[in-house]
Amino acid sequence: MKTATAFHLTPENSSFSGKGWTSATKNGVSLKCKAKFQGNVDASGVGHITSGTFSGQIGCNTVGLQNLPWDGTAVSGKAINIDNVTFTSPIGNCGPGTITVKLASGVIKFNAVPLTGGCMVSGKITTSPTLAIVKH
Repeated sequence: MKTATAFHLTPENSSFSGKGWTSATKNGVSLKCKAKFQGNVDASGVGHITSGTFSGQIGCNTVGLQNLPWDGTAVSGKAINIDNVTFTSPIGNCGPGTITVKLASGVIKFNAVPLTGGCMVSGKITTSPTLAIVKH
């Protein structure tokens, strides 16, 4: 049995939003922003991040997500791999790469996850409706 198919996201066939904060660090410079993401979970329980906007510090509103949609596949009862994470920002471009995030009680958390381009990304995003990982 493949790990990628042992778990999936719920609720299937639904759209979701995520709000919280993210930060990126590159070359010792950090950019911490309020984040707002939009996405959906398909019938097979794979998540897709389709857009995102950022606000807060100077420069946050110029962060641009690339390679959308980013696909999120549950790899365990508590973790999701998000593929093709790529963005442009005032501190430099980051990605593409896969980041592993934790999901608990509808909150996605990641801390100092390395991303190609010499970046480290962190965040805490609350999803609505509440996303969860379930075992097949």
